[in-house]
Amino acid sequence: MKTIKHYVNWFNELNRDEKETLGGALVAVLGILFLTWLTSTNSYPVLDAKTTDTQTHQQKTYELKPSFNKYMNHVYNSKYSK
Repeated sequence: MKTIKHYVNWFNELNRDEKETLGGALVAVLGILFLTWLTSTNSYPVLDAKTTDTQTHQQKTYELKPSFNKYMNHVYNSKYSK
């Protein structure tokens, strides 16, 4: 409890300019800590990032193959041409 009273008395003895400087430094440090925490919670570490080789990687395509139309015509004709 003695240390808290010591710091309170020390803070009360400061003039207005010193209090503003101390407050500005405190806000800056807290701001930097908050931004550091915010970026660490939203992104994964760079070393654990999955890398894809864009030269060899192809995204899945959902287009039908050209032979599918021939296959479907065969299925339709075999079922409904009777």
